Amino acid sequence: MNEMDITFRPIRLEDYDQVRQLLIDTGWHERVANQDRFERMVQGADRTIVALEKMRVVGFARALFDGASNGYISTVAVAVDRQGHGIGREMVQRLMEVNDPGNITWVLRAGRGSVPFWEKIGFKKSDTAMEIVRRT
Repeated sequence: MNEMDITFRPIRLEDYDQVRQLLIDTGWHERVANQDRFERMVQGADRTIVALEKMRVVGFARALFDGASNGYISTVAVAVDRQGHGIGREMVQRLMEVNDPGNITWVLRAGRGSVPFWEKIGFKKSDTAMEIVRRT
């Protein structure tokens, strides 16, 4: 597969079913089992990216971004049969595109086993992150 096979763009309403299924298939079932909650997650994001191979959604990413100082990458998912082809990296790069990237701090919670992916993109573990973990 080459990059020309994949189209990247913001999510559209007609993508919702495929994106939700992709998230379920890639381990996000708990968060998106409820359709209304899924829709609120997508609509509350400032930035979304869908990766399409022909008509099939093979990737989805979203971020919260204030446009000035901070960004939070909240979701990155790539279809299992398309992982390792640069789709996740491209989506993350597109989420983080800004005019003055030197003034933006991007943060995220790395899922199990994903640390090497994030480190390849340039993220580093932080000693300053704080969190309250929600109940399941």
